[in-house]
Amino acid sequence: MSSIRIIGLTSLAVILLLVAGKVLKGGNGDIAANAYSSVIAVSGFVLQESPFAQFVEETGTLMGNRESTLAALVGGQVENIYADLGDVVKAGQPLLRLDDELLEIEAERAKIAFDKAALDFKRVETLFGDKSVSDSDMEGARLAMKSAEVQYRAAKKTFEDATIRAPFSGTIAARMTEVGQMLDRGQPVFQIVDVSKFKLPVHVSEDEIGALELGAHATLYVEALGDSFPSGITSIGARAMQGARTYPIELTLDAADGLKSGMFARVRISVGEDSSSLVVPRAAALPDVGRTVVFVASGGKAKKVPVKILGTSGDKLSVSGLAIGDTVIVTGNQLLSQGSELNLTLEK
Repeated sequence: MSSIRIIGLTSLAVILLLVAGKVLKGGNGDIAANAYSSVIAVSGFVLQESPFAQFVEETGTLMGNRESTLAALVGGQVENIYADLGDVVKAGQPLLRLDDELLEIEAERAKIAFDKAALDFKRVETLFGDKSVSDSDMEGARLAMKSAEVQYRAAKKTFEDATIRAPFSGTIAARMTEVGQMLDRGQPVFQIVDVSKFKLPVHVSEDEIGALELGAHATLYVEALGDSFPSGITSIGARAMQGARTYPIELTLDAADGLKSGMFARVRISVGEDSSSLVVPRAAALPDVGRTVVFVASGGKAKKVPVKILGTSGDKLSVSGLAIGDTVIVTGNQLLSQGSELNLTLEK
């Protein structure tokens, strides 16, 4: 291709680009420039002081007032089972008995040995009073009696442990064995739950823990029942959980029809009311590199203001960092950056 033809094609391309640019500017303006300078439609309101009822909201799983997994204290074969799933039992009531015949024999043998050692000690004690035996004979008889007593108590305890009893009054939540099964020491056999009351353990942030106190009123909503129940804080942890910035607290509520251990619950804890707070909708607050910010309108442009959340209540936030009279942007704020031009509509 000749150099004359190449120059001609290049000139034509430049002319076409210039014409296209002129058409674009004559129509909607410079598109690239318009993308960076477009006015963003937003809506907001003028900030005023207002009352703010503060709540802490968390979720958790209901537990019985007391819950325990019972395990075999000695090994052996299950001979009798006295309780089943759903049974209501009293503290000390027998739930299961292992084959304890040999254990009973061992306990009786140890008792006989203890009785004999006690008689021997009395005999030696009498002789010692008559100065017929030495101090060492007296001490040996005493130690023999104590040793026999310890062996008898251990054998008796082992025999008694062959019968598993309820540690407290409650309801059998699970049974994990059958008659004839061989059990090892420590093997789980029952789960028992005390449902005279319920508790809800939850964890709150370090920003919230300072606002909570024992006895604080709470409302607990159980989704499975579609119902709410009154509750209150009964314990507050003094130390954050290992590896987390959260603190354990526990709420207690009375038993009610339908409530069961293991149900999912939401709790709303009242922590008081501030009569003159700066309150913004939750939608106005945005995350911004490890902090929370709110956009306000200033001179027709967006201004990014860092805020601190002091409390939450539903879709409302109590914040610091703003001032009375600031125009807080609520709708369209996610499209904004510092200095964005605004087409603002004020909400009432």
